[in-house]
Amino acid sequence: MIKSILLSAAMLLPVAAFAAPAGVTLSPNKAVTFYHGPALKHTLRPWSAPRGKKAIIDTLGDPITYNSGSGWTVSNAQSQAGLQQWIAYPIVPKKSTTITEIVEAVGYVVGDDSVTIALMADDNGAPGAVLEQKTVKNLETFGQCCAVAVDKLKTGVPVTKGTTYWVGAILPTKKQATTWDAFNFSTVNTANVPFAFYNGTWNLTSGPYAAFAVYGN
Repeated sequence: MIKSILLSAAMLLPVAAFAAPAGVTLSPNKAVTFYHGPALKHTLRPWSAPRGKKAIIDTLGDPITYNSGSGWTVSNAQSQAGLQQWIAYPIVPKKSTTITEIVEAVGYVVGDDSVTIALMADDNGAPGAVLEQKTVKNLETFGQCCAVAVDKLKTGVPVTKGTTYWVGAILPTKKQATTWDAFNFSTVNTANVPFAFYNGTWNLTSGPYAAFAVYGN
């Protein structure tokens, strides 16, 4: 069953999170993770957009930037966040192409240090079958900018002009049962847009863009 939910501003106000790492808090409904501690050290090298590739969607910018202090919670129920929530955004290619690279500004909070980048088909307006996925380990620590999780597709995925696809930050593996990440908000595109979150089923809602980009030939 697909549900449609609107996240209000009041639901995004920060409150202390139980057993959270220092400087990390959650919104009252746990949908958003915040960092308000001291500056952190980089854990990964900065990333640059691939030359010669065309962006199908880009909320990262070039050079990239994102909100290192807040983002959608990406976690499983056994994590210290105590919430299952995966995030996916729709993309609609303006022309038929082949997706060759997906990057997401996902920061690590606690648990298994990983995220799974997923490209999914559309299923009646919600994320459907997985077309491509890659589990990326050793993420940037949440609270720092501006490294990203990268999936360079070994075999590109053809996509069709005008067709909806979904790009997600998900946690489907057993090792990720305790994972708590945060999908940092974009500072390039701050518009409220439709997206979906998963808590056992995919639910449709709207809210700010997370920072990610999808590239094709």
